[in-house]
Formats: sequence, C-alpha cells, structure tokens
Amino acid sequence: MSTGSGEHSDILILGGGMAGGMLAAALADTGLSVRLLDGGEVPAMPDGEPAMRVSALTEASHNMLCATGAWQLLPPERIGPFDRMAVWDADGTGRVDFSAAQAGAGQLGWILENDACVAALHRVCERADNIDWRSRMPASALEGAPGDWKISARGERFSTSLVVGADGAHSMVRERAGIPASPRDTGHVAIVATVETEQDHGACARQRFMESGPLALLPLFGRGNLCSIVWSLWPGEGERLMQLDDRAFGEALTRASEACLGDARLVSRRVVFPVRELHASDYVRPGLALVGDAAHVIHPLAGQGINLGMLDAAVLAEEMLRARSRGLTFDHASVLARYQRRRRGHNGLMLNVLRGFKVLFEQRSPAVRFLRNTGMSLVNDLAPVKALLARQALGRDGDLPRLACTPAMEGEAIRRQSLDDG
Repeated sequence: MSTGSGEHSDILILGGGMAGGMLAAALADTGLSVRLLDGGEVPAMPDGEPAMRVSALTEASHNMLCATGAWQLLPPERIGPFDRMAVWDADGTGRVDFSAAQAGAGQLGWILENDACVAALHRVCERADNIDWRSRMPASALEGAPGDWKISARGERFSTSLVVGADGAHSMVRERAGIPASPRDTGHVAIVATVETEQDHGACARQRFMESGPLALLPLFGRGNLCSIVWSLWPGEGERLMQLDDRAFGEALTRASEACLGDARLVSRRVVFPVRELHASDYVRPGLALVGDAAHVIHPLAGQGINLGMLDAAVLAEEMLRARSRGLTFDHASVLARYQRRRRGHNGLMLNVLRGFKVLFEQRSPAVRFLRNTGMSLVNDLAPVKALLARQALGRDGDLPRLACTPAMEGEAIRRQSLDDG
C-alpha cells in the first residue's frame, strides 16, 4: 500500500528491523492502516557468502515467521538449522549437551541472516493493502499528543493514532516519550566474524564459557564447515585480538575453542562492538509503545535478543486485534497495559538470568569453579533438566502469542490465556 504524505495512519512504526517488520507483517490484512518508516535501504535478499549479521532463531520465532508467510519466502539454501547444542566450561570438566529430540522437536533453532529475515517480512508487507513500508525515511522528529502524533521524515509529515518505537537501542521514540532506560556497560566487547573450520559443524551450536567471556560458534548454511562466531571479551583482550592479522586471529580462535572443530580461519572481516544492557522502565505511554531493542538490550551470550523483540511485536499485534474483537479501540490504554504486563517481566527475567550467567562464569574462586562444573555435569546426567533447557532454547516458555505456537502448543497457550482472561 502507498499513501500520500500527511495522510493519517492508525499505527506508525519507526524502524524496519526484525521487530518492526514482524509487527507490520503481523498486522497485514487486518483492516488497520499501518505505516512503517525506516532510514535504511529497501530490504533485499542477500546472496553469495553468508552475511556477518545473523541471528539464532527459536522455534517460537520460526513459527511467527511461518504464520505471517515470511518463512516461505526465504531461500531454503540460506537457512542453517541446528538440532544440537554443546556448552562447556573452559575452566574444568563441566559440560552440557542437549538435542531437539530431548524436547520432542525437529530442530533446536535456525541460524538466519538478519537481512534475509527483514527482506522476507518486507515482501509480506508489500503484498498487503493496509501497509505502507517506506525505506530511506529516517524520522527526525516526534511531537504531538496521544491519538494525534506528528512524525517528520525527510521533509514530510505523517500523523498517527499509535506510534511504535522499533528504532533500536538509541530510540528517538523512547527519548521523546521521556522513558528512562540507562544503558549498563557489561564490561565486554564482542567480536563477530565468519570462519571456516577444519571439521564439519554437524548442525551443532557450540559455546565455551571462559573467564574473559563466552565464545559461540553458530553453524551456518552452505558447505558444512562455516560458522558465525560471537566472541565476548574484556575490552583490552578484544583490542589485542582485533590487532592480529587474519592468520594469528585464526590460531587464537582455534585455541580458544579448544580446536573443537579443528583449525579455524577467517573468511570475512571482523567487527567489534561494545556489549551493553538496557531495559526501559516502561514499554508504553498513552498512544505509544516500544518493541525490541528500543525496550530492552541483553547480553548476546544466549542469542535471545531478537527472539524477545519478535515476541514483543507479536504480542502487541495480538493485543490490538483482541481489543477490536471486544469492541475496544486498538490503542486503548488497557491494550497497552496488557502488552507491557505480558512482555516486560519476561524480558527482565531473561536479562537478569543472563547477567547471572556472566557473573557466575567470571568467578575465579576454586570453590565456585568446583560447584559450577559439578552442577553442569549433574545437569548433563538428568534427562528432565536437559529437556527443560531444550524447551528454553526453543522459546516455548512464557506467555506466548498465538503466532508463536505450533498446533501441538496451541492447547497450552489457549488454556493459559483463558486463565489470564479470568
């Protein structure tokens, strides 16, 4: 859909990443007029070698993409499914291995390029009569009041009843709304790159916890020996590694991974970025909502950030559509309050759990190391606990929206929703 400048839309989304795109796609063909403004280029499906920015999608995110029709638009050859995970402690013998089969699933997750996901969501929105996705339109101002927001972008002005900030960690929407969200430095930087390993990754996601931070090797699509690495480190160590030439970096990576896949070598450039945490004190204001990184940023050690953001989008869409079925307006105060209640506590819990993991594995005390390794070994021997971990990895826990549920999970989701409604 394409409407003229200045026309009013029911919902205006600022930010066309995976969370903003999911919200728009979830509202396709609903009768609500939706406009999305994004400062980037028109989303295009990547080709050639894997892009550096990838995400590990849970079963819940996979289901949401399938439900919107976006997954069906992805080239199958650019999707990297994995059915096993291996996590181990560098400082001892503690190790946990679990598989999709232990949770009764076909896969534990899928490694997907961020650009591919956004391109597929964009195509879904292009086909919908009620969505106007504008690229190369960075918003420069937000003013007005609930029910009549005014947004300026490249000399044009747009009005909307509900503005949604999907505009990232430095969200203009959050700032203009006066919602506190002080970033917290985790003491880590993260190095991201694509590497080729001597041995096949075997569709297994691996993570080694070291005192200086975790190293993740995520299996990519292609010839079976390509992995995306996310290496979290102390800043000084990160700077030292970034100064190494490619060969020396590959050797350092091989040592850090304990050569779990043999020798590793770089096949892409390296990017380093600071790792910060952020959690908005509120996700909503009258006529305004935040989703994704605009609301929360968590440590990448579990790869859950984008999955939480897509759940935000699906829950917000679900609450808006539920309100209409009950005779309420989509931007009613109770709709936004319900969205915040369903998402903020869940996201905060995940942030605190990951912060605890980071602190736990940084401890150098022999007693803590012993307990940590003993605990991991005990978990590895307990099938019910491993099944619970696999369930968490799949994204099956929490108050899930319908879009995130497989048919087998719908009964539990409906029962939980009925209890909540009561």
